[in-house]
Amino acid sequence: MDYRIADWSVHPDRNELSQGDRAVRLEPKAMEVLNHLASRQGDVVSREELEAAVWTDVVVGYDTLTGAIQKIRKALKDDPRNPRFIETISKKGYRLVAPVIPGDEPPRVTQPPLPGRSNTRTGTPGWSPFQNRRYILLLLLVLAGGLVELALWRGGEDASVSIPGTVSIAVLPFDNLGRNPEQDYFANGITEDLITDLSKVTGLRVVARNSAFAYQGSGESEQQIGEDLQVRFLIRGNVRREDGRLRINVRLLDVKDGSNRWAERYDREISGIFKLQDEITRHIVSALQIELSTDERMKIVRNYATSVQAYDLYLKGLDHFGRRSGEDNALAQYYFQQAINTEPGYARAYSSLALTYSLNSINGWGTSLDRPLVQAESLALKARQLNADLPQVYFVLAVVEMYKRNHAQALRELEKAIELKPSYADAYGMMAWVLHFAGRPGEGMDALNMAIYLNPRVPGVYLMVQGALHYELEQFPTAINSLERAVEKNPGYQLARVFLAASYAAEGQLEDAGWQVSEITASNPQFSLTTVEQGSPIRDPAYMERLLRDLRRAGLSD
Repeated sequence: MDYRIADWSVHPDRNELSQGDRAVRLEPKAMEVLNHLASRQGDVVSREELEAAVWTDVVVGYDTLTGAIQKIRKALKDDPRNPRFIETISKKGYRLVAPVIPGDEPPRVTQPPLPGRSNTRTGTPGWSPFQNRRYILLLLLVLAGGLVELALWRGGEDASVSIPGTVSIAVLPFDNLGRNPEQDYFANGITEDLITDLSKVTGLRVVARNSAFAYQGSGESEQQIGEDLQVRFLIRGNVRREDGRLRINVRLLDVKDGSNRWAERYDREISGIFKLQDEITRHIVSALQIELSTDERMKIVRNYATSVQAYDLYLKGLDHFGRRSGEDNALAQYYFQQAINTEPGYARAYSSLALTYSLNSINGWGTSLDRPLVQAESLALKARQLNADLPQVYFVLAVVEMYKRNHAQALRELEKAIELKPSYADAYGMMAWVLHFAGRPGEGMDALNMAIYLNPRVPGVYLMVQGALHYELEQFPTAINSLERAVEKNPGYQLARVFLAASYAAEGQLEDAGWQVSEITASNPQFSLTTVEQGSPIRDPAYMERLLRDLRRAGLSD
């Protein structure tokens, strides 16, 4: 039903707001957010409730809702500092403060909040790619991949993938049983480290962090989770950190018959945390009856020189890094730098700090776009000097090589990263992206399929890459399907809109193509064909010309 918010008329049936002679179109998901807020006018509505109501059964990025709120505010000309319409309630959610006047009746909540739904921050923020050359790399740092044995790229010319026999497992987020909820970051960090350690074992298919953390706080049965994630085993646990002691309970579950394969309770001094983590990893691998090679046994052994204080700071940084926003990225940098200050030889902190600077450059967070990538390379090289076995180091170096259009070298860096960590999610996703720009879309599709094999709760970024690959292969209807889903999951994916506009134009759907271009230029008026050409590391001139021609038909100007 139509209704009014203050002096604005809202027309949900056609996704439009009007005020006098002025009409503004909203994307469908942004309109659904507005409808939900209007149905709860005056109440504080949590992010969890809004995400569950609007993106039903879909895991969305943390900034997806934020982007929808921004679009509503822009349409209503609302100032978030002095809101007349939508007020942000810190750490709680949003509230529609303007009066709602029904047409026939006020809008109703059409989808109740899902019980136990987590606010997992797994997605990618609403980036504005192509504002300069760096922007073409925007998705490289968050692409996920699958556990697949990847043949070496010899000279960057021949690539193939094969699926080895594997044992499939997912590590679900450990519960924090301590009295202080602010210690949640610590329990999450223990979980992430266990995922990382197990991902180094060749005989395991370890589900990506993003898919596993989607079940944080979930009330779904273990059998259902195992079916959703396509795994045979689940690891559950809880952590209590109090008075200098660390208590961890861990269970290995066989979802096929619901039995416990192995369980253990640990009670140690906090100073023994690193040896304890090694012990847990070894016990799990042993319970799964997987034989470790000598190299693998070495890879899962920690560097005990790291202080607990530095590690604690590192986990705080990791918690903020996973939220994928400019503000949280700055906080992640702060904590990683503090960890380095506490322990100057902390290689993991250097490599993670390098990732944050790469995000700065890619997202345009800050006043400079070129300098952060230079800093990222410098930090990655420092991390490699301290510890050459950190896979993240080679991922960052691959980002740098990608920007330099050295596709073969970027693939070699990724080859090294995967050698060190066979389940390295981000590296497989980046391979698909690099292969797309290198003019090898068939191989890129293979790599992306392996990413989905590992990360079955397919995020929007996978769909964006999938759509771009189908566009390169001139499979336009399939490309449109993937790209529409990518934009639906995260309206801020401007790069997805670029390929969606081109795909629409290639199919002759020029009105739809023009709508996508208008959405891009509304948030970035300087966006043009020139910035696409300068910012895209596409090797094949014919493919570049086709992309520019389709975008020109869509209405993008020079």
